[in-house]
Amino acid sequence: MNLIEHRGYQIQLIDARASDKAVFRSLMQMYLYDTSEFNGQDPDSHGQYDYPDLDHYWTERGRSEEGRIPILIRINDRLAGFMLINRFSLLYPHGSTTRNLADFFIMRKWRGKRIGRIIVKEIFDMFPGHWEIRQQQENEKSQRFWRNAIGEYTNDSFKETILNDERWQGPVQQFTNLTRIT
Repeated sequence: MNLIEHRGYQIQLIDARASDKAVFRSLMQMYLYDTSEFNGQDPDSHGQYDYPDLDHYWTERGRSEEGRIPILIRINDRLAGFMLINRFSLLYPHGSTTRNLADFFIMRKWRGKRIGRIIVKEIFDMFPGHWEIRQQQENEKSQRFWRNAIGEYTNDSFKETILNDERWQGPVQQFTNLTRIT
């Protein structure tokens, strides 16, 4: 667990355990509802959004071979969001050590306070190496956030590629931090 102090907020980044899956599923519903505006996803007949790979974040193969890391975010000891990290790169060769920040969700209450930027900086510092971050083509707010956050973190030393194929439609930022950037 990492604890970050920011403007009177105590932000906790917690490596989620299998016992946290139910919490993740609940937060995932809010996240998938938010993103349905951009990807057109509908809930199933029970009103639930599907995220088929979520359980893999707690399997041995998911953790060791696929580099899956589920992180819960708490602010002032209250649930505030999550991150899902894995090693599924679209731009680097298969089997690379590139980390992909697959999903990042902060509850609306906490948005606009620079908390998201503080969190991603901490995550990038925790996991030096090659990074890849993607946004859906229609989600311009997310694109602005990531370009600004990554630009601030790397001093604008990142590459952006626009994909438009069966794998992904939208921008993908790449950068490398081989050591902790201060």
